[in-house]
Amino acid sequence: MPHCLIEGSRSLLQSVGGSELVTTVHAAAMGSGLFKEGEVKVRLSLYDHFTIGGSEEDFVHVIFYLLAGRTDEQKKTLSMAIVRALLERLPAVQSLSVDVRDIRREAFSNRRSCLDAG
Repeated sequence: MPHCLIEGSRSLLQSVGGSELVTTVHAAAMGSGLFKEGEVKVRLSLYDHFTIGGSEEDFVHVIFYLLAGRTDEQKKTLSMAIVRALLERLPAVQSLSVDVRDIRREAFSNRRSCLDAG
C-alpha cells in the first residue's frame, strides 16, 4: 500500500537515471523491513521550474505515504534510510529531504476495498 512520491529537479538526470533514482529509493524502503515484497509503489516527478532558497540547485524531496499505525521511530528509521541512500548516490546534492505521512485508514480506499465492499 505505501505510496512514495519522489520530486526532484530535472537536471538530476545528468547525474542519475530516473529509473535508478526510483530503484534507489525503493530499495531503501524495502531495506527498512517495514514492508512486504510488492507493497511499495514509487513514482518520480521532475521539475524544470523551481527555486531552492532562491537558487536553482538540484534537489530531491520524497513524500512517503503509509497507512497510519507505524510508530514515530519506524517512520524516522524509514526516512533516514532513504536519505542515506540518496546521499550515497547523489553526494553533491545539498537539498535532500524525506517526509513520511500517515494516511487515515478510515478515509483510504482502493480497488480491492471497493470490490470487497460489494
